[in-house]
Amino acid sequence: MKKITGIFVLLTTWVAMAFAGDLNGFYLTHIGDSGRQSVVEFFKHDGKYYAYGFANVDGSSPKKDIHNPNPALKERLDRGTVFVYDLLKDGKNYKNGKIYNFDNGKTYYLKITPEKDQLKLRASIDKTGLMGETLIWKKLSNEEAQKYLSEKPPLEEVLKTIPTETK
Repeated sequence: MKKITGIFVLLTTWVAMAFAGDLNGFYLTHIGDSGRQSVVEFFKHDGKYYAYGFANVDGSSPKKDIHNPNPALKERLDRGTVFVYDLLKDGKNYKNGKIYNFDNGKTYYLKITPEKDQLKLRASIDKTGLMGETLIWKKLSNEEAQKYLSEKPPLEEVLKTIPTETK
């Protein structure tokens, strides 16, 4: 029995190390211009990383994308819509991504640096990241994320919202 337990501990440790630094998981965003804070999920699809929001910490309902410059998208909801896309892993960091801001309808360049239990997102109007803002998102444990999971849409529905220029 001790041998099986030891193997299980080694296997669990190896799996945790293999996925350390990977973006996949649940995060609590910064408080946006709207005053809301959301829970988002990062996932990998076709070699790139994406994120979508699926719950608001205050329990508020999803909002329409009224600031979107594309009239066809003004009725879509912010819940379940991919708004971080095209991120590529570069060592321990992520680059070449984009982030859409539902609060103003603008898209920015994005770089992400994981640090312990948080992410440093650098959203900027220029590709170099010189002219922008740094946002901090907190990684949620499975226990912390659990209370929001009932609001999470199926991933196959979320995949349909990936911006078309990236498909």
